[in-house]
Amino acid sequence: MDPTAVAERSGVASEQRTYERDDVEHCETDAVGRVVVGITDADGRLLLVVNPEDEFAVLPNEAVDPGGDWAAVGRWLIEEMTGTDTTLDGARAVREVEHVVDGEKQSQTHHVVVEGSIADDTVTDGFDEADWEFRWVETVPGWLEADGTGRRADVERFL
Repeated sequence: MDPTAVAERSGVASEQRTYERDDVEHCETDAVGRVVVGITDADGRLLLVVNPEDEFAVLPNEAVDPGGDWAAVGRWLIEEMTGTDTTLDGARAVREVEHVVDGEKQSQTHHVVVEGSIADDTVTDGFDEADWEFRWVETVPGWLEADGTGRRADVERFL
């Protein structure tokens, strides 16, 4: 998948963001980008990965290595997290991200936001990896801030 070509498709939002980084080494240093997956269930609820203590929530997402298959990484991520088969239905948005350290551009990546579904939508709250858990939500959590990263906008795309 070529994120630039996907961004040109009808119905796919195209965005640009700048992420201020503390260091040239960050979570996307060796990646071409990140696949972000919005999973909704039959009732229209959205699956979030939440750190309740910090009031931090994101759609499930994973870095994509150079030459990696964006869709395969997205399916693998959700299947690994939920233990159930995953179908990706198409892209909703492509975000071009410029990574800046001390005012200087260091790199550029893409975030491809895709919609998907899982075979067994009975995945319940309680996923536990360190301080993280799953939550099915019907509305955007009021505490989820629009902080310039696109996290809140990604959640709003699906609710």
